[in-house]
Amino acid sequence: MLLDRRGFLAASAAAGVGLASARYGIGQTAEAGLPRLKDLAAAVGLKYGSDSDSTIVEQPSAYQALFAAQCALYAVLFDWSRSNPKSPDVNVWEDPNIGFARAHGMKLTGGHLVWYRTTPAWLEGMTAKAAEAAIVKRVADLGARYGDILYSWNVANETIAPEDWRLDGYRKTVYLEKFGLDYFDFTAHAAQAAAPGALRVYNDYGFAMDTWRCAWRRQILLRLLDEFKKRKTPIQAVGLQSHLRLDGSKFDAEAYAKFLQEIADRGFLILITELDVFDVKTPPSLAVRDRMVGDLYSQLLNTALANKAVKAVVTWGLSDRYSWLNSPYFPQFARSGGSPSRPLPFDQDFRPKPAFTALVEAFRHAPYRTPA
Repeated sequence: MLLDRRGFLAASAAAGVGLASARYGIGQTAEAGLPRLKDLAAAVGLKYGSDSDSTIVEQPSAYQALFAAQCALYAVLFDWSRSNPKSPDVNVWEDPNIGFARAHGMKLTGGHLVWYRTTPAWLEGMTAKAAEAAIVKRVADLGARYGDILYSWNVANETIAPEDWRLDGYRKTVYLEKFGLDYFDFTAHAAQAAAPGALRVYNDYGFAMDTWRCAWRRQILLRLLDEFKKRKTPIQAVGLQSHLRLDGSKFDAEAYAKFLQEIADRGFLILITELDVFDVKTPPSLAVRDRMVGDLYSQLLNTALANKAVKAVVTWGLSDRYSWLNSPYFPQFARSGGSPSRPLPFDQDFRPKPAFTALVEAFRHAPYRTPA
């Protein structure tokens, strides 16, 4: 998840969001000479980017211009079940935004290589040897096509699931069933061979808030990182998904800062990935909701960016218009009363909100770090 910076109190961050709103055109259109997040991030050795749950070139020109102006990274989708639904040898689909990213000089990030939700059905019926060969082939194919524009890719995504009641806390998947933990090793080695210049990342969610579930998940992740070091798995960084929730839980800056340092002390870099804020239990006032969302962005970002092992920030979208939280495909995340969520830096009409200000201020006050 995405974070704050140590040294900024939540109260001062909230005040900063409010005071800065006028400076950064809150409520104005995005053409009003806004700061560029990618440039502010680059000035302190960071990368900034976003995913897009829509085909960018099919959307209004204002959105296209906004995405190109603000993002140095595009969070790509490598959906194996969609690209190879019937055979490992025939590709029938690719993320339609890759061409936009290339045309605007963006690097790719994300792009899970192994994720239980995008596993083609045919893999389960394979022998372990044949399945390993298929995974390695896929990684090699992706590296050949996109290696020149890969900043980072996720070797594996979301493999922690205490709710599956394994003693080790890992998710029950076809990969774990066939290979044990070996699939991390051969997938990471394949990624290293296919795109040696791209960061190899382990990505997962649920670490930032003051709940027992987050505390439990933090400990499982640290044990998994210890396994990577013991096995010499060539994973270099940890992606911390940051789908935050305004649901009564709180961001625990002290615990999170300690957790980030424990990751860094193990020799791993950190990417803040998939940042957004689900304003599930907030007042009806849009101004109040936006301020609360912006404050949580500030808390998380100021804590995270204080740690120089953090090398990138990726929001899970730019505009509320295209947020997955407002998608009909995820009705379980609909706000009561039917009003759309407002989780992202720009609103439905591409106007900047306090979350945008929070990003601007966090980047401007972050200490410089060596870029990755």
